[in-house]
Amino acid sequence: MKKIILCTAAILWCMIASSQITNEAPRSSFSKLSKSIPTISMPSFDLKKIQEEDKVNDLIRSKPFRFGHEFDVDLNMNNSGVLEELNNGDQIWRLSIKSEGANTLNFIFDLFDLAEGASVHLYNDDKSFVLGAYTSKMNNDNKSLGTWIADGEKITIEFYEPSNVKGLSKLNIGTVVHGYRTVANYETHLKRLNDSGDCNQDVNCDIGADFNSIKDNVKKGVALILNNGSDWCTGTLINNTSNNAAPYLLTANHCSGGEANWTFRFNWISTNNVCAAITNSTDNGPSNYFQTTSGATVLAQNSETDFELIEITGGLDDSWDLEWAGWDRTGAIPSYTVGIHHPSGDIMKVCRDDNAPEYFIRTFNGNPTTELWRIIGGGANQGWDLGVTEPGSSGSALFDPNGRIIGQLAGGFAACSGTNDNGTEDWYGRFDISWDFGTTNSTRLSNWLDPANTGQTTLDSLSEELLLSVDENDELDRDIALYPNPSDGVFNVANNSGSKLTYDLFNIIGQQVGSGKMDNKNSVLDISSNDSGVYFISITDTSKNTKITKKVVIR
Repeated sequence: MKKIILCTAAILWCMIASSQITNEAPRSSFSKLSKSIPTISMPSFDLKKIQEEDKVNDLIRSKPFRFGHEFDVDLNMNNSGVLEELNNGDQIWRLSIKSEGANTLNFIFDLFDLAEGASVHLYNDDKSFVLGAYTSKMNNDNKSLGTWIADGEKITIEFYEPSNVKGLSKLNIGTVVHGYRTVANYETHLKRLNDSGDCNQDVNCDIGADFNSIKDNVKKGVALILNNGSDWCTGTLINNTSNNAAPYLLTANHCSGGEANWTFRFNWISTNNVCAAITNSTDNGPSNYFQTTSGATVLAQNSETDFELIEITGGLDDSWDLEWAGWDRTGAIPSYTVGIHHPSGDIMKVCRDDNAPEYFIRTFNGNPTTELWRIIGGGANQGWDLGVTEPGSSGSALFDPNGRIIGQLAGGFAACSGTNDNGTEDWYGRFDISWDFGTTNSTRLSNWLDPANTGQTTLDSLSEELLLSVDENDELDRDIALYPNPSDGVFNVANNSGSKLTYDLFNIIGQQVGSGKMDNKNSVLDISSNDSGVYFISITDTSKNTKITKKVVIR
């Protein structure tokens, strides 16, 4: 018998803060503009030399996966682009940037400080691809911002400024990144998806009945990180004992640097399952592409376990159906482990080792006593049993059989050999050592993940922690289905219980926001009048007085 019902604990502002990357149309789409947009072209560079460097660096697992070449620029409203004033006094500045042969372009604003109401968009010539709006909500103490990657070799940057704040914003483009081996975003048939090796397993592949349902939950917290403008790493949202959805993300210390300009993409998951095969995975398309946000600050890090804990500053949209993973700081050796990651910056993958990991100490990134978990390689049936990791997987979480984080990927030698892995080892920094290493908040996890000093040694994922002890009926749970989920707020209800049902609807902070009846065997539940986000529906079989609770998401 399951025990679940919604907890009424308060949730911090960060759970309901909206992401600023909304894919909305730029102001020029509905304004009359007459001036042509000037184009600045980036110079050529020695791509073959860079590719030769990549052949060496890709073998060094302690380095992030580089995908782009950076150009230093100094572009702003005073020295480039075209400025036009609208009839109402608002103004729009536009500049096109081209780098011949680029798969993608992304940009770092070394000065980004927008007044309220101002916005920045990125788009291609016909505006079939739009990224934005970046607004004042993404201002930070560093006064800088990194954008997500935009498709194509030519991208227009548009800055809109309302008349009432004219001249108050500060904006300067300092870096243009030419993506020469970039994962595709939008029109995947035009570019190269599937940059990772053929032995990888898409995250929705079957990895065992004992972990499949856990995987389907914790994968919702995994982020592809665009760090330092031209590199890839992986991170995972992590829960804390306040269960307040603080935007904390765990990754690797060797990925660190320039966190204020990092960008993040969640729930990039293939729509078909490619499980150690040469078949290409499929992008999940523009409807999910814009689960991106930007900006972070460093909370804690150390080289002893190669961990870094950051706080995402750009906002997380409550419609994304995210998860904050739990953790285990006991140091107990699990019977098997699972990793979820973005190898080579590719679509989300999963790996599993059916053997217990080992404690391991080795020199890593100059630290001779780095304390690690070792996924053992070197013999028959050694290394990963399903999937593998690669550069770009750095910082991804290692999960125990309960779906709790026990470490993050530091490095190793594992790789694909065709559709099989090469049978060699990987290393993960140990969470239990990271917990209380050093003497300050900036070197350990404990102060951030147990802010009330509860002394807990384990913690479940946020969605599990938000469910408290009330008896629920497994039979009723099997008899009731709501689909599609997520939806626009209209759900089909398949009721095979033979009974009349009532329901109570709760939002993520435990407030009741609706109730009603579901009388028919098959009916429609319309809760579309509610805002987008995560909700819990408590359904009662009135004839048997049994109850279940289901989580639903309104897009």
